[in-house]
Amino acid sequence: MINQVIIVGCGQHAGVVLYNLRMEGRYEALGYFDCDENKVGLEYNGLKVLENYRSSNICDLKEKYNTNRFIIGFGSMTHRKTVYEEFISAGWEAINVFHPDAVVSRDARIGGGVLVEAGCLITPNPVVGDNVVVNTGSQVNHDNIIGDHVYIASGVVLSGGVTIEENSLIDDGAIVTLGRTIGRHCIIGAGSVVTRDIPDNCVAYGVPARVVRANG
Repeated sequence: MINQVIIVGCGQHAGVVLYNLRMEGRYEALGYFDCDENKVGLEYNGLKVLENYRSSNICDLKEKYNTNRFIIGFGSMTHRKTVYEEFISAGWEAINVFHPDAVVSRDARIGGGVLVEAGCLITPNPVVGDNVVVNTGSQVNHDNIIGDHVYIASGVVLSGGVTIEENSLIDDGAIVTLGRTIGRHCIIGAGSVVTRDIPDNCVAYGVPARVVRANG
């Protein structure tokens, strides 16, 4: 297998993934796979959409394109987990992409398929799960536990000892204070300040953040 990677999805977030991947320089993006048949053959940011992965055997695509490496290129919280797990089950390897201007502690324990963008800070002793996005200028501070498939938007600050459980979204500029836990399948609104634990399956926002409804 050569040092090339497939980006799964070709929307706006895929452009961000491609930019960070090129800046890091460890991998060459071969092209996109997408679930929309009408996009096959089209170009986005100079790369072609190669396959509709929904109508293909994704196991066979490893041999066809001589790579088993991929990274998720869309931000949808509804589908990121499902598609990621489909590719892993088919024997694909999820790569990590770290922008060279991000600061990542050497003792951070980081899973697969993780994107860390420019200006981010990941300090000592965090655990970051699989298929996590840490967007521009965000902080994952000491002893944080970030579950699989979490999406941390731009300018977020997670204080020390914070836990963000699986498949949750922390929107732009939110702050989660020391030692707080945010449950599974949660959305924390932009600019919120979380000063208390948030249970599973909730949407919360405000200063301080309060649960306003169930998520889904």
